[in-house]
Amino acid sequence: MQRPTLPLRLLLPILAMSGCALQHVEPAPLQPETTHAAYRQRTLGDAATRELLAQRNIDVSAWPPARWTPELLVLASLDRHPLTAQARARAQLARAELQTAGLKPRVSLSPELERSNDRSGGQSAWSVGLALDLAVTGQSVREARIERARLLADAAVLDEADAVWAIRGAARRALLDLWSANAELKLLDQLVVGWLDAQAAMQKRYELGAADALELTTTRTAAAQAESRYVVTEQRQIRARGELAQALALPLSAVDALALDFSEFENPPPLPADDALRAATLLDRIDLRRALARHEAAEAGLRVELRAQYPEIRIQPGLLWDQGATVWKLGASLPLFAGERQAGPIAEAVARRELAAQEFLALQAQSLGALDLARARVKAAVLDTDGAEAEHDEERLQLTRTEQRYTRGDADRLDRQLARIRLIEADIRVVQARTRTLASRLALEDALQRPLSAVMEGRP
Repeated sequence: MQRPTLPLRLLLPILAMSGCALQHVEPAPLQPETTHAAYRQRTLGDAATRELLAQRNIDVSAWPPARWTPELLVLASLDRHPLTAQARARAQLARAELQTAGLKPRVSLSPELERSNDRSGGQSAWSVGLALDLAVTGQSVREARIERARLLADAAVLDEADAVWAIRGAARRALLDLWSANAELKLLDQLVVGWLDAQAAMQKRYELGAADALELTTTRTAAAQAESRYVVTEQRQIRARGELAQALALPLSAVDALALDFSEFENPPPLPADDALRAATLLDRIDLRRALARHEAAEAGLRVELRAQYPEIRIQPGLLWDQGATVWKLGASLPLFAGERQAGPIAEAVARRELAAQEFLALQAQSLGALDLARARVKAAVLDTDGAEAEHDEERLQLTRTEQRYTRGDADRLDRQLARIRLIEADIRVVQARTRTLASRLALEDALQRPLSAVMEGRP
């Protein structure tokens, strides 16, 4: 009596093959206590930050730097910043989806095992067989899926660039506010001292009968208002430090330990020409490039659905050992009405492509409007700064004349002190005007999503 030893020997290894490519992934639970402790210990003066900056061709021979510029701050914080980590995770997901899109059509192996009660002729009651299920079409759909996944992966890479720009913008706005608050605090400290001296001089006038109670009250009110302005600006300084720490994803103590370099705000570079600004807006904005990549991905998605109209033909060759007889078989499967079933998915893909196109056009119009608004803000702020500086020059001239009158005896101590106060107020208005000018320049950079220096130099 023959026994199906050979088929069974073949069947067992084939069954084992189906599980030979299993993967094991270790669990990765989150531990809030650990991440909180790591955040509290973050600093920019460690060896990891130095190594990161060295990889970016930045001189780190003197470490830590004596002064931290805005660009150095942003570069040093990028590697461990949560926003860039999120963007990298999205890019990793897109790459994994690209790998999934490149999978070849499924191949399945179907073992068959039958037992018959008819054992005539001394044959085995068992029948053993194997059948394959193979796709002979569908390669064009796979290629379209790969192209769509590749375009989405390109768009995901731009997410990291967008995160970097968001970090840079938030950090520079906080630095500008901190610079402005520091400059105003120095002047307000002088203003408070000046009004207190003026109050003492007015008190002396009042006691001598040379001033009335209203003038004394007005001077006291002005001194109290100067002290209040100092407190408000001091709170703004504290808030700016906190916003800078938040923008850099650092604890406040780490930011307080840094020596910041504000020379870039004190001597801003010139502005690019209008033609260069408009060209940069049309061609180099990160969100426009990402929207364009998503539109191309939607176009590729439509090609996937169009190619899916053609039916996937599958064949099923098989071999059966049936009670001593060897039986070959060949089957095939062909889906019916494939074209009709694709009508809905094709309509959805067309609508997604149109949506992506309209999103791009809307974003393009919005970016051009933002550019025009930012340019108008810059021009208005420059005029405001020019006016403040002209007023400052006039107050300085008036102080010089008052000093000369005081020397001749035509003015007293109060007159000279009030002239000094007016000059300090003019200094404060210049700082505020320059702050608005610098803020408008940051808005212009946001409209371009590129540094103005890069536009000037033609760099990406």
